[in-house]
Amino acid sequence: MAISEDIIEKIRLSNSIESIVQEYLPDLKRIGRNWKACCPFHNENTPSFLVNPEKGIFKCFGCNVGGDVFKFVMLTDNISWYESVRKLAKKANIEIEETKQDIVKTSERAKIFDILENSTMFYHKYLLESAGAEKAREYLKDRGISRETINKFKLGYAPKERILEFALKKGYTTESVQKAGLIKENEKGGFFEYMSERIVFPIFDVQGRIIAFGGRTILDRAPKYLNTPETIVYLKSSNLYGLFQTLPELRRERKIIILEGYIDAIVSQQFGVTGAVATLGTAFNKNHVKLISRYSDAVTLLFDSDDAGRIAAHRALEILVENGVECKVSNLPEHMDADEYLNQYGREEFLNLLESSSNGPIDFMITKVRGDFFSKNGETPETKAKAVYFLLDFITKNSNLVLQREWIKTVAQRMNVDEEILWNEFKKKHKLKFKNYLRHYGDLDLHTVKDRRLSMSLEENFLNIILNNRNYIEKVDCNFFEDVRCRRVFKLATSGLSEAEISDALSKENKGDEDWFSGLVLNAIKYSNIEEAFDIILKEIKTNRLERKRLQLEKEILLMIEGKREKDKRLFCEYKELTSLSKGLGKWNA
Repeated sequence: MAISEDIIEKIRLSNSIESIVQEYLPDLKRIGRNWKACCPFHNENTPSFLVNPEKGIFKCFGCNVGGDVFKFVMLTDNISWYESVRKLAKKANIEIEETKQDIVKTSERAKIFDILENSTMFYHKYLLESAGAEKAREYLKDRGISRETINKFKLGYAPKERILEFALKKGYTTESVQKAGLIKENEKGGFFEYMSERIVFPIFDVQGRIIAFGGRTILDRAPKYLNTPETIVYLKSSNLYGLFQTLPELRRERKIIILEGYIDAIVSQQFGVTGAVATLGTAFNKNHVKLISRYSDAVTLLFDSDDAGRIAAHRALEILVENGVECKVSNLPEHMDADEYLNQYGREEFLNLLESSSNGPIDFMITKVRGDFFSKNGETPETKAKAVYFLLDFITKNSNLVLQREWIKTVAQRMNVDEEILWNEFKKKHKLKFKNYLRHYGDLDLHTVKDRRLSMSLEENFLNIILNNRNYIEKVDCNFFEDVRCRRVFKLATSGLSEAEISDALSKENKGDEDWFSGLVLNAIKYSNIEEAFDIILKEIKTNRLERKRLQLEKEILLMIEGKREKDKRLFCEYKELTSLSKGLGKWNA
């Protein structure tokens, strides 16, 4: 629904963020310009949850959640952004006018949710009561799934080509059933029912609404698993199977286990394994990271022990590491699924296996790389060099400087390579960003969150200064920023939006960016001389960009020298000019 910016701002101003948060967190106390309390979104003993009334935003430096007053109510009450706006509008006695288009759109979503809910009841009842579902009941029993668990997850069975008939009798149109993702028209003018003759796994969003279905055939046909397609209420890359069912425990434990299959997640939860979820027929991605970061501080990947499972774990690790999520990989015995292990050995043995077989990101990658590079060609100097460079590329995805050094130490030991050589190669590939930068800033406030500041890029540090000192906006333009998020925030800031308004705008464009932004703003760095800090970071950014371009030209020139490309005098001249400029700017050594 489109609500005018004026109305949104009126609702925001009528609901001060500190008063709203204090209704949920009575222990919220004022400390200087901020308010502080223990975070409501994860367990902690030392308060790391800050509210800044002046900027109208909150941020937890423990679990990284942040945003404006609407985002806080969204997360706390487990409702949508629109619902949080309506709730706060009602609280402030502000009327929201809905257009005919808004009402139609809201009505369409409500209708789809209604169709999916009724279809779930139909499938569920058929599984429990119909003679035609006997084979499905036997299958679930053989997989160790109890009646209680069937009810908890609302599992069902879809008889052959019956859902459209059921929906029409309920008064829905064929078009609505198509929009809900249950059917599609075939070439003959009839309809294909996605779940027909399959065990049905309803997919819930975090609010407990059914948004789609996954189906498993019990007949001898392909595909074995089939999901309903994406709709206006379902995006498979932004949801995880089983997350809603484990949310109460997850909010206490703050640990997630990502498995490959629906039944793995179901049986794991049945055995009391907290945080067991599965992806929805799609590779693990950044949207999944944003989702799990709301509820979890640590992630365990438990994929199959075959090549496909290791590749999936590798890809997921890269995304988790890039986003600063604590993670590890555990292994099941070969040719055994999680549900089989639990049914055979029980919960305690399963948890012991998770712990005993777990590997941190770099240990997992070293084992995988050794297998990938050495299994076919042996451990030659050439394959060893390739393997090491592959690992160095992985290490650069982690922005934590301490972990970078520890991981390099681990690679040196396990790959039998001199640590100093590795470190030098690492610095050649990706210069450490902050050594010279921190040397210029001895007067940092030690009470701010140091680790998080160190993990910020130079552009983020630069933007941090500008946001907290708006008079510097005129010194650069938005095209200066290469980082898309930084460029977008700078553009919003130049239009005169407050921090709370920027956070709100980001939440509508790309969910999760408001968390990043809140941390950026509330992580204000105290400099003894802001102007000097501004100039030094600006110079550092320019130097790095020149050096990056110079190194690219260096590669081109080497190819010319080796006769692998045609000589170009213009590139030599440009290379010399960039080298001279780099020296003029005071190029630093990492």
